[in-house]
Amino acid sequence: MNRQTPPTRVDWVSMWAPYDERIYRQVLDWLRPDDVVVDIGAGDLRLARRMATRVQRVYAIERRPDIVHRGLAKGPLPDNLTVVIGDARDIPFATDVTVGVLLMRHCPDVRLYAEKLRDLNARFLITNARWHLNVERMDLQKERIPFHEVKIGWYACWCGHTGFVPGPPEDLTEEVYTHVHEVMNCPACDHTLVSITPGTDI
Repeated sequence: MNRQTPPTRVDWVSMWAPYDERIYRQVLDWLRPDDVVVDIGAGDLRLARRMATRVQRVYAIERRPDIVHRGLAKGPLPDNLTVVIGDARDIPFATDVTVGVLLMRHCPDVRLYAEKLRDLNARFLITNARWHLNVERMDLQKERIPFHEVKIGWYACWCGHTGFVPGPPEDLTEEVYTHVHEVMNCPACDHTLVSITPGTDI
């Protein structure tokens, strides 16, 4: 019996599939008319076109030309939608970007994109890359605490990893269980640094 080699992290990034309406609606609800959005991994531009009707400008970046051309075949682009074919890890983001959108559950480069956006003073990264199923709006300017300060509860790290720090059962209150600590320097951070390098196969 032949066993197939499981996809590498880079293989996952190169794949694309549309999300359901619930996901797109959550993204759209978080946007403001004055936002300038960079859509990272824009696929066939279906979300980028919808965002362009709500915001000032959208920059859509997609590394696969075949998928982009599929989206371009659906009609003319709005004047405020710019499409760039290339790898978003290597392409400098426009200096007027205020919000990043990253719908890519298996993306290993959350930290890279978050830092690129924060350096531009962007406010948020809307993504499902940290929690994989649910979409969140990461506050890029929020202060993060060191991981070791979390005594019990959920955490979401700047590097893209999430988890739960266990503690005594008597300390597990409703507030502890529903609160997410924004942290940095979690145990996974040292292992994620290598994934920041474009083209690295882990």
